[in-house]
Amino acid sequence: MKKVLIMIGNIALYIGVFYALLYLLRSTYNYEATLSFAKFLDVNPAMFMVVLFTLITLVYVIIFRIKGWIWPSTDKNLFRAAGFRRLSASRVLLMIALGLAGSLFSIGLIVIDDIAKQFPSIPALVDDLIRGDSIWYVILGAGLIGPAFEEILFRGLIFRELRRVMPVYAALVLQAGAYAYFQPSAALSVISIGSGLIYGVLYLRTGSLWAPILVQNTAMSTIFLFKYIGFYEWFGKLGDVWLYIITALCLIALVGGSVYVWRTSGNGGIGVRAEGSTKGRLTA
Repeated sequence: MKKVLIMIGNIALYIGVFYALLYLLRSTYNYEATLSFAKFLDVNPAMFMVVLFTLITLVYVIIFRIKGWIWPSTDKNLFRAAGFRRLSASRVLLMIALGLAGSLFSIGLIVIDDIAKQFPSIPALVDDLIRGDSIWYVILGAGLIGPAFEEILFRGLIFRELRRVMPVYAALVLQAGAYAYFQPSAALSVISIGSGLIYGVLYLRTGSLWAPILVQNTAMSTIFLFKYIGFYEWFGKLGDVWLYIITALCLIALVGGSVYVWRTSGNGGIGVRAEGSTKGRLTA
C-alpha cells in the first residue's frame, strides 16, 4: 500500500508541476511588464512549448536533486532515472526510419479528404502550430522539445512509477492511456493510444528513452517541415487510392518495426517491477 501511495504522490507531483507552470506562463498576459513576451508566445505557439517544457524539466531536475538529498538511496539525476541511455547506431537508424513512417502516416491522415473531414482536429493542430515568425521556432518547439518532454513525462517518469507497483504489461497500457488522455482532441487521443503503446514498447525493449524520442522528433519535425515546403500538396496529388496504400503501409511499418524491436532486444525489464533507482533500470 505504501508503494502505491508513493507512486500516486509522485505522479500527482509531476502533473501538478505541469499545470502550475502552465498557469504561471499564461499569467504573463496579465502584467504590463511581461505583455510583450506573452504576445510573442501567442504569435509563436511552438515557442510557448519551448518555454513551458524547458521550465518544467528544470523543475523536475530540482525535484530529483531534493529527493536525492532527503533519501540518499534514490536517484538524484532525472535523466539517468528516466532512461537516457546510449543506443547503437543500428537502433538509431531504425528509430529514424520509424519516425519517417510515422510522419507519412500522419500526413496521410491529413491529406486524405475523407479522413480529414471526419477528424478535422488533426490538420487543425498542424495549422495552428506552424503559424509564427519562423519555421525553426516550430521545429524547435513542436518538433524537438515538445516530443522530448512528452517522453520524459509519460515514459521516463509516469511509466517508471507505474512499473514500481504493477506488472509491466498493465503499466504499459496505463501509460498509453494517460498519454492519450492529455491530447488536445478525441481523434488525437485515439491515435495516441496506439502511439503510446509503440513508444512504451520501444522504451521498454531498448532500455533507452532516446528510442521513442528519436521516433517522435523525426516524425514531428518532418510533419511540420513537409508542410512548410509544400510536400502536402504534392503528396495529395497522388490520389486517394495511393494515399490509402501508402498510409496503410506506413502503419504496418510502425507496428512491424515495434514487433521487430520487441523480438530482437533483450528482456529490458519485461515482467520485472521497477523497485528502485538501480534495480528497476532497463537494459538494452
